[in-house]
Amino acid sequence: MIAGSYNGLPMDRNFRLARLLRQIAELLDEQGVAFKPAAYRKAAGAVEEYADEICAVKDEKELRKLPGIGEAIAGKIREFCDTGRIRRLDELIAQQGGLSPSLMEIEGLGPRRVRILQREKGIGTVAELIAAAKDGKLKELPGFSDMMEKKILENAGRAEERMKRFRLDEVRPDAERVLKAIGDMNGVERAAIAGSYRREKPTVGDIDILVVTNKPSDVSAAISKLPFVRDIVSQGEKKLSFNFESGLRVDVRFVKKDQWGSAFLYFTGDKDHNIALRKIAIGKGWKLSEYGLFEGKNAGRGEAPGKRSRMIAGKEEKDIYEKLGMKWIDPKERTGVVPDNLPF
Repeated sequence: MIAGSYNGLPMDRNFRLARLLRQIAELLDEQGVAFKPAAYRKAAGAVEEYADEICAVKDEKELRKLPGIGEAIAGKIREFCDTGRIRRLDELIAQQGGLSPSLMEIEGLGPRRVRILQREKGIGTVAELIAAAKDGKLKELPGFSDMMEKKILENAGRAEERMKRFRLDEVRPDAERVLKAIGDMNGVERAAIAGSYRREKPTVGDIDILVVTNKPSDVSAAISKLPFVRDIVSQGEKKLSFNFESGLRVDVRFVKKDQWGSAFLYFTGDKDHNIALRKIAIGKGWKLSEYGLFEGKNAGRGEAPGKRSRMIAGKEEKDIYEKLGMKWIDPKERTGVVPDNLPF
């Protein structure tokens, strides 16, 4: 199989439904509602990762067998499948400022930013958003920046393509091919695939590859010249993103040797599992991030470690779990909260 020879699953509705469920979660978060946002996000993940067309499941009892899907959410899923809409979401959007549904579906745009776009620039459609971003009109808005403007433009322009998901067994040959190509490059000390691929979910939306190297610029340039790279989405010292012909996104992240374990843990996910681990770390007075597990005065400040904080684990995943007083958790089991913290 050559790169890009497989086709995306015909499950755009799965992905769209997942986005709508996440919108409900974001809007409920804005209202300060407890518990429900987490339930909607968990349900969205289950829908997104479902290996077949979710709307083919006619029985709500069958839907409720999926992680995070209870009676109320199962009803909303059937409503979406029957009508293409979710009335509860329409109500929330109306209550909280008449937010543009199409803008809410753009990755990186939550309710607050959509509200700013509408109020300050009169932007209500994806086309208007793209035009404003190309003209450099977003970075001047409160809460926006030059980098964010570029990211929003990228996400808006690729919104439809990013709705594709691919079967794990179909992408495996290409994923392993690019991993081997990177692993064989000069200057690469270590490389592995993270994300939902490592968690062995039935479908994946992209491929996350971590690379340890002291020459990220050289390695990034070499990767960009590989024959199966369709186009470069972004390229920098810490990350390279490109697409296969199929539209499958590959994100290559360059990390330091002593941060391998923490980065591998962070980018394997899932999100709820990472949040659970961070809360355990906070409870011990530490900070856990993709950069490592830290203690010290500045351990809880900012994304990167502060000068007055000290890394206490990060080289390997098992070191972090052990420091947190937990058993190592298989990547396939890293979903949702941590049961009983899995103490030794």
